[in-house]
Amino acid sequence: MEDMERVKVKLEAWIAKKMPQATKLSITEPQKPGMGLSSETILFDIKWEESGKQKSRPVVLRAAPQGEGVFPKYELSHQFRIMQILKENTDIPVATMLWLEENPDVIGVPFFLMDRLDGEVPQDYPSYHGSGMYYETTPQLRQKMWMGTLNNLAKIHKLNWKKLGFSFLGEPKNPADAIDRQLTYWERYFEWIKDAPDEKHPTMEATLKWLRQNQYEPERMSLCWGDARIGNTLYSKPDKDVLAIMDWEMAFIGDPTADLAWFFTLDKQHSKGYGLPRLEGTPDEKEIVGHYEEITGWKVKNLLYNEVLSTLRYGGTVIAVLKKFIRQGIPIEKDMILNNFATQHLSDLLGLPAPGAKLYAQEKVDINDLTVTVQFHFTGPGGSDWYLLSDKGKGSRHEGTAKNPNCVITVSVEDWKAIQSGELNRLEAWSTGRLVTDGDLGLLALLEDMMKEFT
Repeated sequence: MEDMERVKVKLEAWIAKKMPQATKLSITEPQKPGMGLSSETILFDIKWEESGKQKSRPVVLRAAPQGEGVFPKYELSHQFRIMQILKENTDIPVATMLWLEENPDVIGVPFFLMDRLDGEVPQDYPSYHGSGMYYETTPQLRQKMWMGTLNNLAKIHKLNWKKLGFSFLGEPKNPADAIDRQLTYWERYFEWIKDAPDEKHPTMEATLKWLRQNQYEPERMSLCWGDARIGNTLYSKPDKDVLAIMDWEMAFIGDPTADLAWFFTLDKQHSKGYGLPRLEGTPDEKEIVGHYEEITGWKVKNLLYNEVLSTLRYGGTVIAVLKKFIRQGIPIEKDMILNNFATQHLSDLLGLPAPGAKLYAQEKVDINDLTVTVQFHFTGPGGSDWYLLSDKGKGSRHEGTAKNPNCVITVSVEDWKAIQSGELNRLEAWSTGRLVTDGDLGLLALLEDMMKEFT
């Protein structure tokens, strides 16, 4: 995408054509709430005069990735059409869609605009089990968030997808073909992410083989959200009601159990994958499946198969993102491509050889029982080296460098201040190489409040 100043000027001219009734139209300075790993999101307000009155409309711009993406083909128009159909024909909560622009000449990439709703979303990085709105709320409201999203997931699966016109997502010939389509896509995906024909991904290759050998015929086909999780749900403040189901870029027609498995598998990544305990109020797999069966009237089958498939899908996108970072010169431990949450979890599920050493301790960690050191390398004007020592929950700051720190953070003073104030999203800082972290990220999340105190 072009620089924000040029984007602003071009968007004002483009929106003016969409709103011929508006005069003195302008938009506020575009803001990035964070950098998506597969697409980009920009927020701004449209301001104009109409019939002598001043008007304003907060909107979200969702743009296709520029250059190298996480998927071989990015179907931005599919997302727009899905949410447009849902908004106009169902009670699934989604934002009002405004306009789709598939011509990249306007701002450099295709994009669409939709209304912006005032809510909050559990954060991905650092994990919502370690900090942020989900961490700070009550167990009762955490439970409400999960069940609110799960209720909407069930409603999505109950839709008559053919009648609503979702065949553009690719209509399977029959339920068995729905599974075959998914496996074929991900087999091709792993060929696509390879940098050389002889590149090996032992855990993923063994998993694909297992999935082929254990193919089944599902009892039904549904519209699948594809990325079903609380991190893609917008909740109201402070009641935590579901305001919108977001991010439909991975939607497909298939076995609804695939969505259900993804729903709890991705939470395992945000807990087990960070070495963090799941917070009180977070329902376990049994509770999620039981509630889903109760509200749908369906018996959930082939759950293990779909958890394996979900973990493979997630792992594929992680590998693609890591390879992209490496090509961009962003420091990444190359071992993570073969040894990450997905490959570790698949090895546990299927009894495969371990892809490497365990990344994080899996038992519940209490920071008050540990002595932990976090090393800071602050770069740029005013930069310095110092470390935070947490001795059984009591923190102290020390100048210089520590021996064998548990975690290391490298960032400029300016960017760290922006992260702490909320002006710079941590995911964007990390994914652009402005924030480099190394070591036990689970411990890092547990020390979030202490780091704020000492910096």
